[in-house]
Amino acid sequence: MTAATGAPTSRLRAGLRAGTRRLAGGPGRVPGVDVARGIAVLGMFTAHVGVTTPDAGPAWWLLDLSHGHSSILFALVAGVSVAIVTGGPHLLDGDPLRRARLRLLVRAALLLVVVALLDLLGTRVALILGFYACYFALALPFLRWRPPRLLALAAAVALIGPLLAYWGPEALLRAGLRLPHDGSGAVTDFVLTGHYPAIVWMAYVLAGMAIGRCDLRSPRLRRGLLLGGLAAWGAFSFLPGAVVGAAGGEEVVLTSQVMARQSVDGAPFAWGAPWPGVAGLFLDGPHDDTTIEVLASGGFAAAVVGLCLYVGRVGRWVLAPLAAVGSMALTVYSLQIVAIWHWDLLGSTTNGPLLVMVLVTLAAATAWRFLLGRGPLERAVGAVADRAALAAPPQEPPEKAQRGSRS
Repeated sequence: MTAATGAPTSRLRAGLRAGTRRLAGGPGRVPGVDVARGIAVLGMFTAHVGVTTPDAGPAWWLLDLSHGHSSILFALVAGVSVAIVTGGPHLLDGDPLRRARLRLLVRAALLLVVVALLDLLGTRVALILGFYACYFALALPFLRWRPPRLLALAAAVALIGPLLAYWGPEALLRAGLRLPHDGSGAVTDFVLTGHYPAIVWMAYVLAGMAIGRCDLRSPRLRRGLLLGGLAAWGAFSFLPGAVVGAAGGEEVVLTSQVMARQSVDGAPFAWGAPWPGVAGLFLDGPHDDTTIEVLASGGFAAAVVGLCLYVGRVGRWVLAPLAAVGSMALTVYSLQIVAIWHWDLLGSTTNGPLLVMVLVTLAAATAWRFLLGRGPLERAVGAVADRAALAAPPQEPPEKAQRGSRS
């Protein structure tokens, strides 16, 4: 082989090695977390575009799991990611902590920009990105908390949040107040009345942060998440049938105890009128945001994360396309909304469009990660957030600041 032919071969080999390293993820990435995030994103594809009724075939129940579970898994993994990028098991302090908080705040602002553009398409998809921005902002005070405190707070939100989400809007209406109808009520919508209310969904984010503050390589953690999550999912999935069944069934509970007792703007019930019944808190449909859904679906999401953390050296390559999707979830999620808008994919009568979307996404994400690494939106958002954090002046130690104020 001559030097002329050897140089291109060497460059090709170097390019393949570099692409392989990019496909495996950098030293700061956890393959199992990327795989879990990829499952969540493709699950949202299924929930938005797929046919998930018994007409879809024998595996319809597996497709039906995408409703509700996918977005909850997405929120749980978001919490894991927040913990990872802010030190993982090692808590940040001082200037590094301040810069990490600034990065998260800038990312939240940029998410609002992205979701504002996607919302202009009017796809009738309940966009989660704006609520994500709210979750990131609400997570800022807890970046120094250790796993036990985070888990305790997550448990408190899981128990109390659904009660506030269930009866809170009704209380506002009966008090003569108005629920938000437009952007002026964005905070109330993000926190209490929206499709993904933070008063409930922060339970998943905080639980994810607790997971991310642990050693993700620990076999004990993986085993605990998988077995504990499956146990919670199984136990709390059976409870609604007993309670709701004793109250007359799901349809009776929805009509007579929930909808019939909910006020309408402009015509609220009196404060002393019957309130929505307690049985409504045992409904476990997608996005019911009840106590039962939080505990059952949260357990399911934890089990999926635990299973994905078992991804080893061989699994990292077998599941590389799924991890590639998860590594650029913002880009993939956004392009999904554009595709739904452009080809009018909602209401499809077959799973053909879903299959095409999934295969194209897996192939495109794998090729992009192999050739270029980070996704385009991830690269842009990360660059702006990093630049903002670096531009912030370092914080002076208190002793130095006090000496300067006396001079």
